[in-house]
Amino acid sequence: MSGWLGVLFAKLVWVGKRVAAPLQRSDGPNKFRLSSVDTATTTYDGDIGWASRPPATVECPRCESEIFQHNVRDSIDCPRCVGEYSHDEFPDLKLLYLTCPVCRNRMEHGQRHPERFEIPEWATCTGCRYHWEFDHSYDS
Repeated sequence: MSGWLGVLFAKLVWVGKRVAAPLQRSDGPNKFRLSSVDTATTTYDGDIGWASRPPATVECPRCESEIFQHNVRDSIDCPRCVGEYSHDEFPDLKLLYLTCPVCRNRMEHGQRHPERFEIPEWATCTGCRYHWEFDHSYDS
């Protein structure tokens, strides 16, 4: 009888792990999200404002290498060539992608008003539903 109970217990543990796997975050044990990403249509976490912009990867205009800028105020220095750019030059560089600060996936991003702003105005992670929004005024 104990052999049969052992097999049953092992199967229950296996099923429990399979149910919990989609809810578990990959950055450590016992860190669960409250709902399944696959069934969600709204965002869960988020930030507003340029100072909270997710990490960005831009293209170096000199050698076309990827340059990672972790924070908005960090200088943009190419790891491959001598290209050095101020954080104020961000709009002049080609944005390749934004990185989700929660799950580290590439984020979808875009502009709502490209005639007024040369920077991304929103970004959403399709993996964990984190959303960043540029906070701005519509006043002229």
